[in-house]
Amino acid sequence: MSASENPIVQFYSEGFFGYGEKGIFKYFSFWHFLPIVLLIAGIVLTYIYREKIRSSKHEKTFRLILGMAMMFVEMSYFWRLLYIGCSDLGEINLLSRLPFQVCEWSCIFATLMVLTENKHFFDIDVVVCLTLGIMPLFLPAVIQRTGPAYYRYYQFWLEHILPIYAVFYMMFVKGFRYNVKKIYKAIIYLAILGLICIYLNIKIPHATYMYLQGDDLGEALTSLLPKNQFGRLAIFLGIELLLAAAEFLIFYLIDKKKAKKEQAKVDA
Repeated sequence: MSASENPIVQFYSEGFFGYGEKGIFKYFSFWHFLPIVLLIAGIVLTYIYREKIRSSKHEKTFRLILGMAMMFVEMSYFWRLLYIGCSDLGEINLLSRLPFQVCEWSCIFATLMVLTENKHFFDIDVVVCLTLGIMPLFLPAVIQRTGPAYYRYYQFWLEHILPIYAVFYMMFVKGFRYNVKKIYKAIIYLAILGLICIYLNIKIPHATYMYLQGDDLGEALTSLLPKNQFGRLAIFLGIELLLAAAEFLIFYLIDKKKAKKEQAKVDA
């Protein structure tokens, strides 16, 4: 009996852990905005109740659960690939799906950040998650074949929103502060990851790590980018630097406004 005739294989490949038809996930639909709304609600509630959370005897336990949830979500993507395969059913080379995408390492760093309270991981994720990490929330092109009836839908959204939430959690509850002088950490990290990805893209068939080659970002967008991987990496790093500068400007203005309000209360 061939794999395609095996009822067990068909169940997993066509059921909850499998894939649907291309285009089943619709941009800007209810199921697109729902995870984003839940993320915003979680961030707002964490800010409002930050003092209670900080003083709670269960705070450390919550961080442990959050960290383990992120690690499980990340690992489950690869466990599923081993049994189901890629969304491109004609692609059997799983080497093209090694954990070398930005979002995957952001999730790993966020896990280590909440478990160890290490500020080096925060310095990287506060930049990457709140710049490049936000883009897939609005253009989740990689889940066109997986709507809410499929596990990949939930895995994708949790993999992307939990690290962003973790960054805000560490800022609000643990008092971690962003520092514009630490942007270099994120840029160096992305540059090193990018060079590794270029090597893998050359050596592994079908590999499109960091979207440095191919049309995985969408043909309209990639048509504007150079075909050369080093050229794309340079553009991505430049965009990241600009986004990071804009991010810290926003945080600076928010802090400045907050300081004025506090000073006004003192003067009153």
